[in-house]
Amino acid sequence: MNLIDTITLEYPRSLWQLRQEHPNVSFPPDPTDEDLAPFNHANVHPTPQPTYAARTERIEDATREPDADGIYRQRWTIRPATTEEITAYDIAHTPEPQWMSFGIELAANPAISELYDSIPTALANGLSIGLSEASKGDTRLFIGLWQRVLATGGVSAELLGEIGALAYQFNLPAGFVAQMMPQPEE
Repeated sequence: MNLIDTITLEYPRSLWQLRQEHPNVSFPPDPTDEDLAPFNHANVHPTPQPTYAARTERIEDATREPDADGIYRQRWTIRPATTEEITAYDIAHTPEPQWMSFGIELAANPAISELYDSIPTALANGLSIGLSEASKGDTRLFIGLWQRVLATGGVSAELLGEIGALAYQFNLPAGFVAQMMPQPEE
């Protein structure tokens, strides 16, 4: 139960606050607007919250005046989210990377199999271990070995595009994906 101070328009207020301010008054458990009127308070009657886009909009309770019938009803306003709020939302709602699924798809890709067959076995095995370590947060081994694979020139632009698309599909961290892609020569 939310109350509003009908003089100061302080909102929301609670029955507990009102009882603290008037310790000698015995308020009923669910006071009516008539019970609250002598204390310059009124119930704020809840209304359904409207639908809004959680990423790009914010909803706020804008109750500050009674309706035409003199009853305080919850009023909602929707405003555009700030850049900071959108960034915070995106951070809080970033899907978990699916490292294992990424690794499985790489292993199932015939072009990757051909690539692994064309490089030293230790390097191919190291990439698998490096991907496992990357899934735990340490990308150094995989990236270091991957840079060596790229240096062989055996990775086509088409294959790089497929790998990048898979990394994106499985929500791998953008920094990791950026390090996997060769840097243009200046």
